Amino acid sequence: MPPTTTVFSSFSTPVQKAIQEKGFAVPTEPQIKAIPQIMAGKNVLLIAPTATGKTESALLPVFDALIKTERAPGIKVLYITPLKALNRDMLERLQWWCKRLDLRLGVRHSITCSAVVNTQTWKAVLDLTWLFLTCDYLSSMVMKCLLR
Repeated sequence: MPPTTTVFSSFSTPVQKAIQEKGFAVPTEPQIKAIPQIMAGKNVLLIAPTATGKTESALLPVFDALIKTERAPGIKVLYITPLKALNRDMLERLQWWCKRLDLRLGVRHSITCSAVVNTQTWKAVLDLTWLFLTCDYLSSMVMKCLLR
C-alpha cells in the first residue's frame, strides 16, 4: 500500500467517519495484517497483545459489510461470546459503533431478565441488525425451541 493509504481507506464512508470520530488515526499492525484478509472473506486467526486493535480488526469489516448491504428485516450478525463478563465488556464498544452506523444491537446473556425476554416478540428480536449473546443463552434458546 502507498504510505498515504491505510486499510481504513478501504471502508465505506460511514465507517471511515466513525473511525475518525473514534480517534483512530493510524491502523495498528494487527489491523494492517488482518483487515484485508477478513475483507477478502478469508478465515483469520488473529493473535496479538492486549490493546492492539484485535477487536476492531474483526468488527470493522463486519460493520462495513452491513453498511453496504441493503437494509432488510432480520438479524444479520450473530456474535457469540463465551462468557457474560466478555459480553458485558464488549457491550459499550459495540453500542458506540452501532449507534454511529445506525445499526440495531440486541444483547442477551444467561441472566437477561425473563420479563424482558418474555415481553419481546420475535418481530422485535428480528428487527435487530446485530444480536450479541453468550453461548449459554444460545444453548437455552435452542433447548426451549426443541422442548416446545
